[in-house]
Amino acid sequence: MSMRFNHRTVLAALVAVLCFQLAGSGLEAFAAEASRQSKAMREKVYERLSRAQEATETEDWQEAFDQLDRLKKMKDLAPHEKAQMYTAYGYTYFAQEHYVESVAAYEKVLQQEDLAEPLRLSTLYTLGQLNFHLENYAAAAGNLESWLVVATNPGPEPYILLGQAYYQLERLDEAAAPVKRAIAVAQQRNKKVKENWYALLRVIYFETQDYENLLDVLEILVLQYPSKEYWIHLSAAFGEMGDTGRQLAAYEMAHSLGYLKSSSEIVVLCQLLLQAEVPYRAGVLLKEGLASGAIDSSASNWRLLSQAWILAQENDEAIESLGMAAKLSDDGELYARIAQTYANMNQWELSVEAAQTALNKGVKSPQDLQLLQGMSYFELSRFKESKAAFAQAQKSDKGQATASRWLAYVEREEKRIKELGIKP
Repeated sequence: MSMRFNHRTVLAALVAVLCFQLAGSGLEAFAAEASRQSKAMREKVYERLSRAQEATETEDWQEAFDQLDRLKKMKDLAPHEKAQMYTAYGYTYFAQEHYVESVAAYEKVLQQEDLAEPLRLSTLYTLGQLNFHLENYAAAAGNLESWLVVATNPGPEPYILLGQAYYQLERLDEAAAPVKRAIAVAQQRNKKVKENWYALLRVIYFETQDYENLLDVLEILVLQYPSKEYWIHLSAAFGEMGDTGRQLAAYEMAHSLGYLKSSSEIVVLCQLLLQAEVPYRAGVLLKEGLASGAIDSSASNWRLLSQAWILAQENDEAIESLGMAAKLSDDGELYARIAQTYANMNQWELSVEAAQTALNKGVKSPQDLQLLQGMSYFELSRFKESKAAFAQAQKSDKGQATASRWLAYVEREEKRIKELGIKP
């Protein structure tokens, strides 16, 4: 069973959260930081920044950049004033979705001497988000790592972003820890853990083949966020661990919840039932599905149904399904199975006929069918045909020993019957 996942689904969800956070916090951070440092800022600098902020709020980009460019031309700007100016540039570029330019501006903030710690921290986190959005994952990870070293009581989101950056960098051995930390922080704060956090952890554990932890995460997902994907993945994970009983149980639960809709999905369930030695249930599901059209009427599916009925010792049903499979295929092996099933039912004439059809169509081991014909003819007391069939099987290296023993046995029986005067 396949367990391939589109990690881009997780990435897209996280990027959506990222953009929301930036859009919701960037302007406020810009304004708040300017306010905190306004006392240390000259009035003309503060005035330009205020006008740029007002223009940004109304999306008058030309005016915003005009104010900032005028400010930039001032030759006596102090480092903390330059830091505020580049912060304003950074957010204004971001508001226009010019993310590369925004990153360049925020990086200049960090280059300023004696940078206030609150501004340094907010800039690091903003750069972490922007670099992640631009798929500069190494830079994003570095920004977030630096921020987390000194951040006070951070929430879960930065840890999630760092875990995703590690995942994109294929630093899989490091990726799970920040995601688990994010979940723990959310739980400590009585916040709901988001589904895509568990989904990210699921992908990490799958790709590192950490099936024990993967099962723990999947069991949470199927209980808290039940879906077809999670139930099927849970079943597949049990299969990877060799726990076929729980593999089947999880897949059957997906079926009972109405998640299995396609022909291939129902067929997989039937195959799992056969592996678990529950052939009758597999046969019933296959028969119902083929009758309703839920399962494709193909030679392979009818052949699977015949296997279920044979294992369940439902020979009449097996013959019928084998016949349907044979009609949809030119495969002589299907008629070989029909011949063997008729022999199991002691229907020797039909066994001979089906074996001959199989031989005419071609099979991998013709000597097996010739042996079966020889036995069937013997049961019908048709000794001449029986010996002829065994003689054909005797020509094969694989069938020679068995055929020779049968030939000797048939000849002895034929002689005994003649001596007794019994008509065959």
